[in-house]
Amino acid sequence: MNSQARIGLVTTMLMFVAGIWLFLAPFIMEYQRVGEDWIDATRNDMWTGSVLMAISALAFFLFTAFALRDAAARADERRREEEDSQKSG
Repeated sequence: MNSQARIGLVTTMLMFVAGIWLFLAPFIMEYQRVGEDWIDATRNDMWTGSVLMAISALAFFLFTAFALRDAAARADERRREEEDSQKSG
């Protein structure tokens, strides 16, 4: 994995964690009491956190899918090279 891919993966994970924090912050920081009507700040934090988590999860899923696709292509290429070397040798 190259350094740009690592940076992207780490950034994606940090954004996911930030989304979790935003989603849970109103209750952890206790500016939203359990059982009371939600205030605007709570709604904002929960929507923003949800969107961040969803986008980060999608980015991680796509990153994994493309990494697996590339790994399968490299394995197929190596297999073909080995077959060619066995036929010629």
